[in-house]
Amino acid sequence: MADVNSPLGRGRASEDEDRAQIILITGLTLAVLFVAVVLLLNTVIYTQNLATRGADAGGAEAIEFREGVVDDLAGIMYREHRNRSSPDGVVDDFAASAATYARTVGDLRARDGVIADVSVNRSTVETGYFVAQNESDTGFRNMTSPGGSAADWTVAGNATRTRNYRLTVAPGSLSDSGGGAFTVVADGTTGGTNATWSAALWRATGDNLTVAVERETPNGTNAASETFAPRPDGNHTVDFTDGTVNGEPFDALVWAEGVQTGTDPYDVRYENGDEARGTYHLVVDDRDDGANPGRGSRPYVVEGIYSVEVEVLHRTPELTYRDVVRLAPGERDA
Repeated sequence: MADVNSPLGRGRASEDEDRAQIILITGLTLAVLFVAVVLLLNTVIYTQNLATRGADAGGAEAIEFREGVVDDLAGIMYREHRNRSSPDGVVDDFAASAATYARTVGDLRARDGVIADVSVNRSTVETGYFVAQNESDTGFRNMTSPGGSAADWTVAGNATRTRNYRLTVAPGSLSDSGGGAFTVVADGTTGGTNATWSAALWRATGDNLTVAVERETPNGTNAASETFAPRPDGNHTVDFTDGTVNGEPFDALVWAEGVQTGTDPYDVRYENGDEARGTYHLVVDDRDDGANPGRGSRPYVVEGIYSVEVEVLHRTPELTYRDVVRLAPGERDA
C-alpha cells in the first residue's frame, strides 16, 4: 500500500478529491437545471391555462349571446306572424322589429364594453305561409274547415317543408275511441319519397290523450301509440315537428322523420275535424287552398317567413365572434 505521506500517495488523494468535487459540482448544476426546467414548464402551463380560460370565457359569452338572439328573434317572428298590424307585410314588420331589437341589445351590451350587432339579411328570406286557428269569442272551435262546412279538408296543400306545427285540444271534445277519431294526415306524392303519415288523437281513461301514429313503408305500415296525461290547464298540446306531447318526447310523432323524407310535396289534411276542439298553428313553405286569407276568419292564413339568415357580431377586447344563423323556429331536419 502506498504511503499517503509519500509524493505518490499525496497525488492520488488529490485526484480523488478533485474527482469528488467535480461530481458534486455536476450534481448541483443538474439540480439547478432541473429546478429551472420545472419552473419554466409550470410558467408555460399556467400561461396556457390563463389564455385558455380567457378564450373559453369570451367564447362562452359570445355563444350565449348568439343563442339568446336566436330565441328572441324566433319570438319576434312568431309575434309578427300572429299579430301583424301594418299593411307592409310580415317580412317588413319583422325586419323593423329586428332592427329595433338590435339597437336595444347593442346599447345594453355597450355598457359592458361589448360591441354587439344583429342584422337580418333580407336577401335570404324564404317566404312561406302561417296557418293558424285562434280561439273564438266563446272559446275553442272545431278543427273543421273555414266556416265549419267540412270535417275532412286540406289545411295546406303542396308543401315540402313544415315548421313550428303545434296543436292544442280539449280532452272533453275528443272521441272516446280510435274509430272516427280526429286525425292529422300528411299525404305524400304517389311514387314519391314521402309516404302517407297520420296521427290520430282520442280520449283515453279520464282526460288522458292517446296518440296513434301510422306510417306507410315499402314493407307495410309502421304503427305506434302512447297515452299522455293532460297539462296543468287540463288540455293537451301536440308538437308535430318537435315530436312531443305535453312536452314529453314521442319518437314516432316526429314530423320530419315521418313526412319530410325528400323534396316531394305533400298535403296536410284533417279528418274528422268535428271530433276535436282547439287551436293550432304551423308554417309551410308553400300551400294550395286550405284556410282563408286574412285574420278575420278561423282558421286563417297569412303570407310570412319560412326562414331567414341573421348575422350576429359579439366583439370584446379579447375576442371577436361573428356567425350567420339560419332562423327557422320549430324546424326539425329529416
